Formats: sequence, C-alpha cells, structure tokens
Amino acid sequence: MKKVLLFSILLMFSVLSVFAYETIIINYPDGELWEKAYYKKKGNEALLQYVPVYQSSDDWTRSIVIHSYKYPTSTMRVFVNNNLQKLQKANPTAKYKTIKFRDTDAMFTRCTEDYKEVKGQCEFFRLTNAHGGFVTIHYMNRDKQDFKNNYTLWQEIIRTAKLYNSYWRDERTFDKSQYFELW
Repeated sequence: MKKVLLFSILLMFSVLSVFAYETIIINYPDGELWEKAYYKKKGNEALLQYVPVYQSSDDWTRSIVIHSYKYPTSTMRVFVNNNLQKLQKANPTAKYKTIKFRDTDAMFTRCTEDYKEVKGQCEFFRLTNAHGGFVTIHYMNRDKQDFKNNYTLWQEIIRTAKLYNSYWRDERTFDKSQYFELW
C-alpha cells in the first residue's frame, strides 16, 4: 500500500511539471506603456523584445530583451562570460562594469559609442537562474543622458524583474500582457 501511495504521489508531481510554466514579470515605470515588439520561441530558447508603445523592434529608443535558455550545457559563470564576450565583440567601444556577480544572479552595465552598424547605447545586462535554465534580461537606452538620469530607476527595475513559476496556465494573479512564457 505504501509503495502504491508513493508511486501515485511521484506520478502526480511528474505530470504536474509537464503542465507547469515559468514566466517573467517586469514592473515598468508608472505612466509608461511598453508593448511586445518581437517574440520567437525555437527549441530550448525563447526571445522577447519589449519597447515603449509606438516604437518597433527595428526602430526604438529604449528596449528590453529577454532571452531564456532551457537546459544550458555550461555553468552560469561560463555562460555569462560567453554572453559578455559576444556582446563585447558586437560593440567593443566600452567594457562592462560589474554590478554584482553571484553563481545564481549577475548584473552588469556599460555605455558604448556608435560602432560600424551598431548604434551606441547604455545598457544593463542581467543573467539569472531560472527553474529550467538561464534567463538574460537586457535593458538598452540609446539616449545616454536619459540613461544616466534614470540609472537608479532602471537598475532597480532590471534587478527586481521576477521569474514566476506556476502550475496553472489559467492563473489570473497578474496582467497577462506583462509576461511571456519562458519554456
């Protein structure tokens, strides 16, 4: 009897995990409206871009890009270093400054100049552990003075972006327009 009960409980939890999902919640500044400009899910990765209302994925002044990686094959430390190297290669005009670097959560910032076809911008880059992998959160602002003026605000927004796990897809506890499915 105990074996049947134990097996039933294990089966129930394994079935629930199939229906579980993970999302991210970002609290944008009061009075600002942001919208989903781009979303693509392919294999074990999902990519989402938010921009202020009336801007697009090709023409924006500020942007948040969220990239989730399910079942990564490296440690977070190696993963973050590889990502920073790729970003540095795309625009090497400034080095990243570390805000925090822990084994489960890391955050960096930098401001770049125009380089080849890449416009200069200031940015925050955060990598964090998720239930099923890693998630990067990348805030970019092409107006350097605006970035500096709102540095503390956006650092806090990116730092406090929350990963949210749920076993119920129809949960109604938050605004569905402010999240996306990671896996």
